[in-house]
Amino acid sequence: MAGIVEGKRVFLTGGGGNLGSATAKLLAKEGASVAVVDISLQAAEDVVAEINSNGGIAIAIQADVRNDNQIFEAVAESVGEFGGLDTLINNAGIMPHQDASMLDADLDEWRAIYELNTLGTVTVSRHVVPHIKEAGGGSVINMSSFLAVIGCSYPQDAYTSSKGALSALTRSMSAQFGPHNIRVNAMAPGPILTAHVEQFFPDPAARALRLARVPLGRFGKPDDVAGLATFLTSEWSSWISGQVITLDGGISINYV
Repeated sequence: MAGIVEGKRVFLTGGGGNLGSATAKLLAKEGASVAVVDISLQAAEDVVAEINSNGGIAIAIQADVRNDNQIFEAVAESVGEFGGLDTLINNAGIMPHQDASMLDADLDEWRAIYELNTLGTVTVSRHVVPHIKEAGGGSVINMSSFLAVIGCSYPQDAYTSSKGALSALTRSMSAQFGPHNIRVNAMAPGPILTAHVEQFFPDPAARALRLARVPLGRFGKPDDVAGLATFLTSEWSSWISGQVITLDGGISINYV
């Protein structure tokens, strides 16, 4: 039986990290060809090796989303390998532990976060979207955050606002590119349990406090994000566009 994204050609940034690697593997399992793009070539190659060993199709590309020339070359390599692109997943981003309130802002830190999270998405999109147009349409998936939907008493203001910008950009892109049969949506994950996120829980009490907010009783997993990304890549989501989809176990609707 064919997978739900059989024949899709995907350009995935941040493909060597926890969320990116889970997404790349599921997409490949479901029949897509995936360009796994990461600032670390080794990380990308490790993901691709696993995909290829399981019979999937993937290529590893080193590129920094902040570097216009590197992204141009990465897109050209992907198009040359796959014959085109019809899906873009803007997954690359950073969430520094030192990010805090705007009152304590290190403006250089803010600039670094915006350069990667927000402008990196713009840089990649401006190179990939024309190829999706040429392919006759497809899907663009941006990575926002549930923190752009709700506030938090433990602020990460630079990260939150950079992701809020991506939510707004998603709606604008959807309106612009819909006539070209391009769907543009954003995923807004809640806390996905990775080693990086674990560091935000300095002790069991801090972890329990956050977990108590989750009606479904658990933190997210990378596979939760991969599942939504694969759905949004597939034709099963063919009439969904301009949406910022929160996947947070219900945190954002839980008053107490």
